[in-house]
Amino acid sequence: MPAPSSTRRCGYCERPFAVVGPVAYRLSAIGDGFRWTIDGEEVATAAQHEGNWDVFDLEGTRPALTLVPVEVAGTTRVALVDHRSRLVATFAPDERDGNGIGVIRDGYDRILMLVRADGPSGIHVIDSLGNVLALASRFNDNDRAGLDVLVLSGSTDPNAGAILVLGVSLLMELVRVGTLRRAA
Repeated sequence: MPAPSSTRRCGYCERPFAVVGPVAYRLSAIGDGFRWTIDGEEVATAAQHEGNWDVFDLEGTRPALTLVPVEVAGTTRVALVDHRSRLVATFAPDERDGNGIGVIRDGYDRILMLVRADGPSGIHVIDSLGNVLALASRFNDNDRAGLDVLVLSGSTDPNAGAILVLGVSLLMELVRVGTLRRAA
């Protein structure tokens, strides 16, 4: 049923529509893990478990996403798996240049996202349609580094979800600090 774009509530039940827009996250190291915050409020955490990294949102006790690093021909690649253990995507570092960072592909080997460096401290995450999904910049706070991540709402690619973008931001931080390795 058509409705004006200014409509903010469902015409049947009067429930408000979710507002989709840019969201700014801060990814910070905490103890042996990481957490994402919005305006100081925790919204997700990541913890290492048996060599994998589990990303938890605040809605459940099971991971929303798990990063599974695998050594392939001397390179660490990462499978990003959702909470039902279905493959969501794989990350492969871009080996052509030192700052290209990497490519995220779906299970059919189609490009979902490109992760590109932007100067010494910036990162762009671009979807398969060429839209910028997220911008990230490194920060240093009390000798602990992290990322400020701006997730934009500009993507029209349904496969590029927010939890996947958060997983990619964790990947970038783990690559930077050199801890993205499969545990022995």
